Amino acid sequence: MGNILKPHIYNTPEELPKNIQIIDIFDNSLKELFILENPQFKERWDKKAFGTYITRKNISPNWIHYPWRKLVVKTLPKDLYFRVRTCRNRNIITEKEQKAYHSSSVGIIGMSIGSATLSSLVATGGPGVIHIADDDTIEISNLNRMSASLLDVGKNKVEVAAQRAWEVDPYLNIHLYSKITEANLLAFLLGENRVDIVIDAMDNLSLKVYLRKVCKKHKIPVLMATSNGDNSIIDVERYDLNSTTTIFNGRLEENELIHMSSFTQKEWIEKAVKIADSTLLVERVLESLTQVGSTLSGVPQLSTTVNLSAAAISYIVRNITSGSEVPSGRFIFGLDYIFNNQHE
Repeated sequence: MGNILKPHIYNTPEELPKNIQIIDIFDNSLKELFILENPQFKERWDKKAFGTYITRKNISPNWIHYPWRKLVVKTLPKDLYFRVRTCRNRNIITEKEQKAYHSSSVGIIGMSIGSATLSSLVATGGPGVIHIADDDTIEISNLNRMSASLLDVGKNKVEVAAQRAWEVDPYLNIHLYSKITEANLLAFLLGENRVDIVIDAMDNLSLKVYLRKVCKKHKIPVLMATSNGDNSIIDVERYDLNSTTTIFNGRLEENELIHMSSFTQKEWIEKAVKIADSTLLVERVLESLTQVGSTLSGVPQLSTTVNLSAAAISYIVRNITSGSEVPSGRFIFGLDYIFNNQHE
């Protein structure tokens, strides 16, 4: 995807654009790093010990230019920045797990729901290489669930998602795709950086099937979250572990979507419900699906559920990349299951 504004990383202030605003967080970052390595000084600051530490470490800053913000941030170099940024993950995520998690690569197709997953992965120090794809632009109706603002309406979803991720970690290697088709899917999955896991957050049902065929061939696991009112349905397909794993864990035959491009909206909903399993969908979702195209303009989704799903997907990615056994299958959880069941 061309003409995308990305952060530029400079090693010296002489390289910076002229007359640019600079936000200097370097000194404060050094103090955070010092406390991280010397936690005994958090409650009793020792200026002399800090001075000795700074002299001994001799750390040079980086200047991060955010062209879409028209400013520069002076901060720590890559490895030290990542260490400070993820220090509060310890020891819920061990150092070994964090390294494996960040050393991985992931692909996310669909940036409406997928943007929440991207945010969760980035915030937890997840994959350092990320491929994201979406051909749509942000509309006001996306703001109930997407990590974006009114100022982003009309912008490309992948551009906004990537720039928000870079504002958390400017050192991320993010590849942007304006659209995913059968023609460029292999490049998305296996191009310059092969993805270890792909997250399916798209609406195109025929492409969902093609994605799984390709991932099965190349042994790439597929994760998918389905919003179910205040609950989430998570599908895990471990094509990397078992070549006989069936698409959608056996809930739909491949040939059912061959003519997907000619399906009516009603037929699309019927297939989508079959993938989700109507016996699992809550009453309000089932009722809403019958009204799409008449009294409803689209399938309802909530930010709270999207964020629950994003947390679950991030957890699964972290466990797969760190070598934990996460089997293929379907996992169901949500707020209704927790709170309503307490009163039964």
